[in-house]
Amino acid sequence: MEAFELIAKLLEKVAVLVASVLVLVLIRPAGVWLGETGSRASVRRRVFLAVLLGGLAIWGTFLGFSVGGMRFNVRMVGIIVAGYLGGTWVGLTVGLAAGVVYATGVPAEMVPYVFGASVLSGIVAGEWSKRFGTNVLSVVAGAVFIQACYHLAIGGIMAAVNLPLAASQASHVMLHAAKITANVVGVILFMGLLNLVRELERAREVAQRSRDEVRSARLEALQYQVNPHFLFNLLNTLGYLIRTDAERARDLTLELSDFLRYTLSHQDEETTLTEELEQIRRYVDLERARFGEGLTFEAAAVTDEVAAELVVPPLILQPLVENAIRHGQRDGHVDVRVDVQRDDDCVHIRVVDDGPGPPSEEQTDDLTDERRSLGLDNVRERLERFYRGRARLTLSHREDADGACAEFSVPIAFSRAPEGLAERARRRLEEVVA
Repeated sequence: MEAFELIAKLLEKVAVLVASVLVLVLIRPAGVWLGETGSRASVRRRVFLAVLLGGLAIWGTFLGFSVGGMRFNVRMVGIIVAGYLGGTWVGLTVGLAAGVVYATGVPAEMVPYVFGASVLSGIVAGEWSKRFGTNVLSVVAGAVFIQACYHLAIGGIMAAVNLPLAASQASHVMLHAAKITANVVGVILFMGLLNLVRELERAREVAQRSRDEVRSARLEALQYQVNPHFLFNLLNTLGYLIRTDAERARDLTLELSDFLRYTLSHQDEETTLTEELEQIRRYVDLERARFGEGLTFEAAAVTDEVAAELVVPPLILQPLVENAIRHGQRDGHVDVRVDVQRDDDCVHIRVVDDGPGPPSEEQTDDLTDERRSLGLDNVRERLERFYRGRARLTLSHREDADGACAEFSVPIAFSRAPEGLAERARRRLEEVVA
């Protein structure tokens, strides 16, 4: 029963140490703990491990208790982990510190043995990790081997120096076996928790990197999806205006410069509706250089305050306006309007034209309509990703007149207006989980 009592008490103390790992992981990421070891580790990292794990091992000595007249503690968990994570010199340093502290609380005849056991465990743990690494099997086998090693070595020295003392210690074989078992469980839990946290960090980093790459790739593809024909026609128009209307050519050149700067150099993943509408006006001004009076455009927006606060993906309106201009022409004329209306929960954004309307299902095999569909699919997917499924693009016939209507609605929550604490917490949670 004493062995079971010892295991239960030691595991209770081990649970305290393992719980402290969660706190330590919050201090430094698990990747720092499980980085390069031994001579490959930086001095700063080894000092960091020696200080924190040394404190953990010393704490383990104060968690000691007596069973069957023998003194037990969980300092070995901290010492072995120090050797695993920091290498030989860190294991030795932590073993020295814990050994000195523990030696002050034992009978004088036991001082050299408990001190030697602490130092030897730290050294062997460091050499073990250098040779076999810190995978699951190595951690388990090493924890058993290290404790068996110091018991045999210290026991042999004790038998040579003080045989009665050695015989007294050897008579409690089951208690020593129980102590080894509890320490092994502690080391496994300690290292396992660190490895689990590290894998979670890696998975989160990979997921975040993948999301960033997807967003970046899609934005880059959209940024460089400036229609070559649009640019070539515009350059030809500029060449003509330079000879016939130099002032108009100058104004268009400045507009083109601003348009390309926004399109190609916009690095943010979000912008405001105000900035998007300004970019659309530049685009329409450039297109009007070709269409002349045949192109009319109007942007009927809500108040400037709402437009300045509403967050939208960059370059989300241009494909819709471009499609409206391209497919809404009738006899060389096209009328495009951007309507923005707000209700209690959402801001509704519509791009309408007075052309023949969206194609029917029988017409979608046409190459032009296929390109149109791809452009709209791009916008649709970006909206769903950006607003996490809370915004959806629809394309339909206008209800008030002939023409097409491309519409999506943005929740008011996606704005830069001051939010309460609860709303900020909700949005942060959504970002982490998404």
